[in-house]
Amino acid sequence: MSDPGTQYLFPWHRILGAVAALVLLMFWLYSYAIYDLKMLFPWGREGRQQVLREGLGLLRGHLPQSGRAIGLSSFVHGLGLLAMSGCTVTGMIMFAMIPPGHVGPPADAIAFTRYTLQHKFFGELLWLYWCGHVAFALVHQIKGDNVLGAIFGLGRGRD
Repeated sequence: MSDPGTQYLFPWHRILGAVAALVLLMFWLYSYAIYDLKMLFPWGREGRQQVLREGLGLLRGHLPQSGRAIGLSSFVHGLGLLAMSGCTVTGMIMFAMIPPGHVGPPADAIAFTRYTLQHKFFGELLWLYWCGHVAFALVHQIKGDNVLGAIFGLGRGRD
């Protein structure tokens, strides 16, 4: 959004960012209430061992099991959730620092710049997460595991 050629998209970026923040907040609440956070953050001994086993297996060419289970896949989803949360929090702080209709730098330009750099860092992590996520979904699909069918409801996929 710092490129002069994309500045016209900034109002949309702010609106979509606020919507993403609401969706993310609902997801965190849902994950806390219903979905087991231990799956996304397998930091217990058993979870760490499973992630390590699957990571070493991946280096040997063995894909981890897809679906809802504690392991490398769910851990990476948790890391993506943390990256999205960092991007959302820094974005909402910047959103609050700029008064509505204000043009120009906010009162505390140094703090704003710091949050901008953090927001960009988390955004780059999200792009890395997204590209890896799509790549591994395609690899699973090619290997015969119908993950795309499970993701998009286009057929029977693993649960």
